[in-house]
Amino acid sequence: MSLMPVQAPGIALAQPNEPLSIADGAAQPLDGLAPQALDEASKTPGIGVDPFGDILGRMVQSANATGLEAARAADEFAAGTRDDIHGTMIALSKADIEFRLASNVRNKIVDAFYELWRMQV
Repeated sequence: MSLMPVQAPGIALAQPNEPLSIADGAAQPLDGLAPQALDEASKTPGIGVDPFGDILGRMVQSANATGLEAARAADEFAAGTRDDIHGTMIALSKADIEFRLASNVRNKIVDAFYELWRMQV
């Protein structure tokens, strides 16, 4: 059984396991990278791959900065120095979403740790 690609206007299709580049809002296959090159790069430490701890650290720093910015916007609105209720609510919503994302990632990591801990060797 063979799968036929769906051809529709505005939809860019890529072959399975082909890396994509998001440019101008449309997914485009990367011309210079082959799947084998990505596999080799992922096996070689330090080439084009950030350590997972660094990624998590940046995510937590970003969530913290967004939360502080939202708190500052809320304080300014409460003090009357800011009259942009929509901007304040958007900042608070962004901070809430980013905090929930960080919490869910943390919970998934803890679940994975416990799953590995329960694994019998």
